[in-house]
Parts: sequence; structure tokens; C-alpha cells
Amino acid sequence: MRKKIVVSDFDGTITKKDTLSKFLEDYADPRWLDIENDWRDGKFGSQECLTRQFALVPNLNPQMIDEFLDTVEIDKGFIPFANKAKENNVPVVILSDGLDYFINKILDKHNLDYINVITNHAYFNEYGKFIIEFPNDSSKCTNDAGTCKCKVVNNLKKLYETLYYVGDGASDFCVSKHPDVLFAKSGLAQYCKNNAINFIEYKTYDQLIDEVF
Repeated sequence: MRKKIVVSDFDGTITKKDTLSKFLEDYADPRWLDIENDWRDGKFGSQECLTRQFALVPNLNPQMIDEFLDTVEIDKGFIPFANKAKENNVPVVILSDGLDYFINKILDKHNLDYINVITNHAYFNEYGKFIIEFPNDSSKCTNDAGTCKCKVVNNLKKLYETLYYVGDGASDFCVSKHPDVLFAKSGLAQYCKNNAINFIEYKTYDQLIDEVF
């Protein structure tokens, strides 16, 4: 059994803002927000949410996404954190209910493409249609998430003595009870306070270097 692994959410955790929400805000029909609110209210899961939201983006194409991704900023503390993890042979896994099409391009831009990503799969097919697939879902997931974070984290815990989880928002609520050590900010921190879940509050990734290493 290996000693440590760091599992991190992506949108709003590694990126400064929620990448998908900002993209939809900029490019989608305003009805995307109604779908978002219904998802937050638990009316359906993220699989249905993402599929319906991206159907509201007119003329969606690769150039549109690439131009948007050029504007995305990441938490600058994440780069030294990832470098420190690499030096210490501690794996970092990005676990996101977002889209690999967005995440991988952002990681490539910052020379972080060596980091393992577990998330929903998106691509443009031969006819130019944007397809979203959910290879990491679970029939046991009570939230009907595209990527069942609880399943992934519990499987990883069998392989490592200590699993650190880093998150910020609603897609992290369910999994927050499972890590050995939880780092939380924003909405996730408030959720943990409201539900008596132990966590360490943080603002930027560089604060976590001393906590993990």
C-alpha cells in the first residue's frame, strides 16, 4: 500500500472560476441557468444537466472553446504544489464532474499534462456534433452524477494509506465524508460547517504544500 495520494476537484478549485459555468454564461442561451438551478435543487443529476446545458450553445465549435480557454486562469499555487508532489512521488489525480475536453487543454497550457484526470468525456464527432459521455458514472450513485466521485475515492482509498481531497463546491458535497483529510473552501467549506464534517479550510493551493508534504 502506497502512502499518499491527492485527489482534487478542478472547476473553482484548480481554476479560479467554474470553467463550465463561465463558458455557458458567455455562450449559451440564458435558460442554461434554469437547468443549473434545477440540478442544484436535486431535480436531476449532472448527466442530464450537462447534456441539456450544452445543447443550448448555438454553433458550438472547437474554435469557440479554444478562444474561451485562453481566458481561463488557474490558482497559481497549484503549479508549485504539483511540482512538489512530483518531487516527492505523490500522485495527484484530478477528479471532476466537468469535461475532459476543457480540462486537458488547460493542463496542456500549463505543462501539467502528466496529471491523471478522471472526468466526463467530451469530443466533436465526425459531423461536428459535441458529444458528452459518462465513463465514470455508477448505477449506485444516488445523485446520478456524470462522474461518481464517491466510487472513485473509495476505490483509491484501498490503495493508499492517506487520501487528501481538495474541493470547493456542490459536486464535492457527497464525497466530502470519504477522504482521510479534506481541504475545503467556498461552498464546500460552508457545507462542511453545516453538516459537522471535519475539514481544513484554505484559500489557495500553495497553503497546502506544508499540510501534505
